[in-house]
Amino acid sequence: MPASSSSSSSDSGPVYFWHETDPDLGYLSQLYHYPFRDDKDEKTIYKTAEHYMMHQKALLFGDQDTAQEILKTDSPRKAKSLGRKVKNFDNKTWNENRCRVARQGNILKFTRALAEEEIYMNTPHVPGEAIEGTLLEKLFSTGERELVEASPFDRIWGIGFKAADAEAARASWGENLLGKELMEVRRILRETDE
Repeated sequence: MPASSSSSSSDSGPVYFWHETDPDLGYLSQLYHYPFRDDKDEKTIYKTAEHYMMHQKALLFGDQDTAQEILKTDSPRKAKSLGRKVKNFDNKTWNENRCRVARQGNILKFTRALAEEEIYMNTPHVPGEAIEGTLLEKLFSTGERELVEASPFDRIWGIGFKAADAEAARASWGENLLGKELMEVRRILRETDE
């Protein structure tokens, strides 16, 4: 039986997440709709972390047309589909850059969300601590628990198993790149400004 998917830091088992619509853990998904600004271009707004990743993928390979189409779509699934059609794509180059891109997109998602701009501008806070009610507070509430994308369909960004089957199949898990990058984002953001 898998550990609870609750985000309480008092739990010690893994945090299994997958669907962006999950009321408790959907925020960990790349497809979670929570628009944020690019730190290098204030005018660029990403609707999801998936939009960011696919946009950066298109830019990496010089495909400006696809990059613009990704920004225009409201659907993270459409952004993902467009990302699979990037011109001049090279798998080796993408594999060398994909984790860095996912990490940066999630750092922005947790620190530059449009819905939270006013909160951060108007609320004094201690460096290295999240403000109550923010997405970052939710991430920090996972404590040091392992974050696991329990997608039965993805063995690269996820583990290739749904949460109910995860513990019994741990030896056969996929790479869980998203979970690992989210844990790195959590670590980086905790250390920021300390």
